[in-house]
Parts: sequence; C-alpha cells; structure tokens
Amino acid sequence: MRLTFFAAALVALGSAFAEEPPKATTYQLVTPLNEGISATALNDRGDVVGFHWEPENGNPDILYEAPFFARGKEMTRLPLLEGYTATFPAGVSDDGLVVGRVAKPAPPGVRVHLRNQAFIWDAERGIRGLGAPEGYLSSFATGVSRDGRRISGFLLGQPHLQGCLWERSGEGDDWRAVILPEADNLGSNVVAISPDGKRLAAVQNSFPTLWTETEPGVWKRETLSTDPGSLIPRGVNDAGVVVGHRENGQGYTNAMMWTREGGLKPIRAPEGFAGARAEGVNSAGAVVGVIDGPHGSEIGPKAFVYENGRLRTLDECGPDFVWATAINDKGQVAGVVEKEETEAPGKDEPKP
Repeated sequence: MRLTFFAAALVALGSAFAEEPPKATTYQLVTPLNEGISATALNDRGDVVGFHWEPENGNPDILYEAPFFARGKEMTRLPLLEGYTATFPAGVSDDGLVVGRVAKPAPPGVRVHLRNQAFIWDAERGIRGLGAPEGYLSSFATGVSRDGRRISGFLLGQPHLQGCLWERSGEGDDWRAVILPEADNLGSNVVAISPDGKRLAAVQNSFPTLWTETEPGVWKRETLSTDPGSLIPRGVNDAGVVVGHRENGQGYTNAMMWTREGGLKPIRAPEGFAGARAEGVNSAGAVVGVIDGPHGSEIGPKAFVYENGRLRTLDECGPDFVWATAINDKGQVAGVVEKEETEAPGKDEPKP
C-alpha cells in the first residue's frame, strides 16, 4: 500500500515538473554605445551594423545618422561609394561582409540610373557597388547569408520591383545577379533571407510569400496566406519560420508569425499596448521586435522577445533598449538604444 502511494506521488510530482514552463533565456544586448544607436543587423560573432546619431559638422544641435560597423566597442564608420551621398547598411555576415544600399539625389521627375545601388563592404577591400542587371534602374541589398556568399534584395524595373539574389563565385570578389523566379511584383521593401541562404520571404502580388531552394538554383514558391496584407515579412530562419507585421487599419501594426505546423498567427501584445512588430527570428524560433502603447499615452516602445508561446519585454537589456531588430543564435540581441528625452524645467519650476 505504501509503495503504491509512493509510486503515485512520484507520478504526480513528475507531472507537476513537466507542466512547468521552460526557463526563460537571458539575452545580452550588443551595442557599441549606450545611446543613439539604431542597429539594423547582428551576426553570430556579435558584430553589429546600423546608424549612430552624431553632430553634423560638430554642431550638437544638428544630428544625422552615421552608418557604422561595430565589433565589440570598436566602431568603424562606413564610407560613401564614390558619387553617392548616403550609405544604408542592412545586413552583416559572420565573416564581416556588410550589405545594403547607397543613394544619391536626383532632380525632380528625372530618372537617374543607379540612383540607389546595392553595395558590399568589408574591412579589407572597402566599399563596392553591385550594379544592376540590364533593364533595371536601381538595386537594393536587404540581407546576407551567414557565410557571406548569398545576398538578398530587389531591383527597380519598369514599373515593378523584382526580387533578386547576388551569388559569389569562388573565393574572389566576383558576384553574379540572379533573378528570383515568380518574384516580379514585390510589395515590400525587404527580401528577408535565412542564415543558410536557402529561404527568402517577401510580399509578392500582395500576398506573403516564401521561396525555398529545393536543389541548387531551383526555387519553390509558396503563398503563406490568401489574405492580402496579412504579413509583411521581416525575418526568416533556416526552418522557414517567417515573422513580420501587418497593418490593422486602426493606425497600428500587429506582430505576425508563420510556421509550417501552425500557419499564420498573431503575436499578441500584452494588455495596455496597442501595437507590435516582429523583426527577427533565430534558429530556436525566438522572435524579437517592439511593442508600443496607444498614441498619446505614457506607454512608450519596449523591446520584446517571444519564445515558447510567451511574450515578455527584454528587461535584462536595460530601460533604454526600446526596439529589438535582430537576434542571433548566441543569446544576443541588437536594435534601437536611446535614452528617454526629458524636458528642461521652466522658470517657475524648481530644479531637482
């Protein structure tokens, strides 16, 4: 009788432990500075690219966003490509290849060839343009595989956006543009790429779409939802999990997530928050992004992580981490780091 009771107790105890939620991962914020940082990408080495608010020509009253590559606390200012006036980094591979676009102004109503051009940069060779295939006006690079051998992006044609890839040949600096099949009417400005470079996600013909390389050079296209505008992809992992957002028609966005097992589902913001956006997903399926309060409220934006079916704010990264844009497989996150603005006291208000 006592043995039977003891065995039953062990079963009950095991069930109780089995029902306990998995322990939350503690994430490390990767940022070269503690304020004024807008990171756009993060690799598995912990390198970050993005923008830093800096005084223009030494004037502290005029700030501009300076593009950078950072390894630890060491920041490298990304240069301009000759003939261009702005650099916009969008991705970084594990070997330090930075991709994005460069831009230059054009007279109103005048089409300028390669006004926007996809670029690559590394510390050894500097910045180079990737050009655009014949018949296209501009090129945009929006992501890069972890090994730095495949770049995702799109081309500006007449009049639609065309999804494309750039693939590296050999070990040199020879890049070949590849037109992505059935991607001739893109409706989003990001073509997300998985770390292994074999999955791409974007909006095609108003519908969220996933392209998967089934064998070298052969791409299979899947429509993830028949509801137009239901998902604007921003990230995809090696398992084909796609994350992003949708406009809800009330002035806010909802974070969304698509998996092969569960289909398209919202990542619901906690009570008190009105909007959310998902920006990235790692190999474990952990999703990062931002939640924000109603317009005009005192609830400001907060970086979040969604894992094991639960959303929480990334409090371990400090109060100034307001927007998570990237996550890697090493327990690191990056994004927007900015201190809350405080108003100077008025004449009749005592100073603290």
